[in-house]
Amino acid sequence: KNSLKANGYNHRCVYSDGDMEDLRLQDLEQLAKLDPNNNKTRKGLSAKISDRVKFPLTQTEYTKLLLDSEHQRDVETTQTLAKKILAKSAEVNDLVAKLPGMNRTRQMQMERINELIESNHNVTRKLEEAYLVAKDRREEVRVALGES
Repeated sequence: KNSLKANGYNHRCVYSDGDMEDLRLQDLEQLAKLDPNNNKTRKGLSAKISDRVKFPLTQTEYTKLLLDSEHQRDVETTQTLAKKILAKSAEVNDLVAKLPGMNRTRQMQMERINELIESNHNVTRKLEEAYLVAKDRREEVRVALGES
């Protein structure tokens, strides 16, 4: 140990694999800055996690911690689902607003339906008339060509 201090080294580190290394205090401070698990060097964070987090020591404390964390998770899940529901509801409202006839009253819609039905009947009559004319002409052509 005397030879340690004579050379300016005042700490001997023995590693788990049996390796040893003599270090100075400033060497240790430099290594601590490089250690990602060392909280002292991180912008004013406390040195130990246990200073910031209270670990449960009894079954009651553990149960309370578990219930609190489940409650927090439930609150977050509920908030997320509520946001999704509101977004989907807004999408549905937009789609419904774009449907044809949404700016008409029920009476106006029924009148429009009746107009379309009447128009459909008129077109059907015209189609039937055109079919009969085409059928008659086909027969005239067959007679003229001598077919039966």
